[in-house]
Amino acid sequence: MNRLQSKLRQFDRSRGWHEVDPEHTFLHLVEELGEVARELLGRAAYKDAGGNLAGELADVALLLYKLADQLGVDLEEAALEKLAENEKRFPLEYSRLAMERYQKRRDED
Repeated sequence: MNRLQSKLRQFDRSRGWHEVDPEHTFLHLVEELGEVARELLGRAAYKDAGGNLAGELADVALLLYKLADQLGVDLEEAALEKLAENEKRFPLEYSRLAMERYQKRRDED
């Protein structure tokens, strides 16, 4: 992730885009999330969305990395810390039982 953030930082600087405020980066991120939602809903409705889910997800990832960089957050470190917290918060047995209940309810619908 750090390599990607560094490459993205260089990409933005070369275009002057490093001047964009974090608030605007966040708005662009939300817009791209909407495009991912559109792709997923198209798939759920068994329609050919005619889009590019991988590309839309990549847009979301790039904007998330950019936002983290703008705010001075080491995204890789933060994600690893959060994963460690979640391992404690959601023990295996509890999580497996919750997933079984989820699948049962989903299958009943």
